[in-house]
Amino acid sequence: MNNADEWGRDPAVRAMRKIFKGMEDAQGEFFSRMGIHRYDPRIRLWREKALALFEDASSRANNNGSVIGENAASKIYLHCIARAMKSQGIEIPDEVLK
Repeated sequence: MNNADEWGRDPAVRAMRKIFKGMEDAQGEFFSRMGIHRYDPRIRLWREKALALFEDASSRANNNGSVIGENAASKIYLHCIARAMKSQGIEIPDEVLK
């Protein structure tokens, strides 16, 4: 049996892929609204910082018994990216995060 096919059928894996896809789509739209090209070299640092912030938020939610769904994960991740960008002096208009 092909392991790749087993992974692809696993409901938990499919759910996580859907969550990650939503986060990637939201991030792309966010950068577009901010006028930041997807190959901007600063994005790597922002994503690394955002990932650490997102993992912390996810861990705290998990410890409190909360489940972060697809839409919430995207919104939380965008706020994490915005926080990483703000830490470098980049202004984020409120309407961009809505």
